This record gives sequence, C-alpha cells and structure tokens, in this order.
Amino acid sequence: QRVEAALRELGEEAAAGEPSAAPPDDRRKVHGLTPRQREVLRFVAEGLSNREIGERLFVSEFTVKRHIADILTRLDLPSRAAASAFAARNGLV
Repeated sequence: QRVEAALRELGEEAAAGEPSAAPPDDRRKVHGLTPRQREVLRFVAEGLSNREIGERLFVSEFTVKRHIADILTRLDLPSRAAASAFAARNGLV
C-alpha cells in the first residue's frame, strides 16, 4: 500500500509539472530496489547462477554476490529462494 501511494504521489507531481523532492534515482526505486537490483532479482528468480548473471550483465561474480546480498538485506529476506518467491508474488518476473 505504501508503494502504491508513493507511485500515485509521483504521478500526481509529474502531472502537475512540479519537480519531485526526491533525486531521480530514488523515484525509480520499487520495493526499495534500484533498477539494477530488480534486474538481478529477475535473473535469480529465473534460476541463473551468479556466474550466469554476471555474464549477462557484464559484471564480475563478486559484483553479483554483492547485489544479491544488498537485495536480501533491503527486502529482509533469508535466501535466494525467498527472494525468488518475493519476485514472483510482486510481479517482478
């Protein structure tokens, strides 16, 4: 509900032509995740390994591990499986 309210508020500000107080990066966050984190989460939900995700995103396996750790922390989830379930429940896959 909080996310829906925030998105409505952003839409109203854009329609009114008023600049948002939030920096552009913050306005693109959904569920507290950046666009890159959502992309990594989608790959996790598809069952890709860290190596496979890194190859698709042209980043190191370490960078993928860091993204996944950040995702789990932001969403307060215990595992990749829980993150995959979250992604499915919230239409991110």
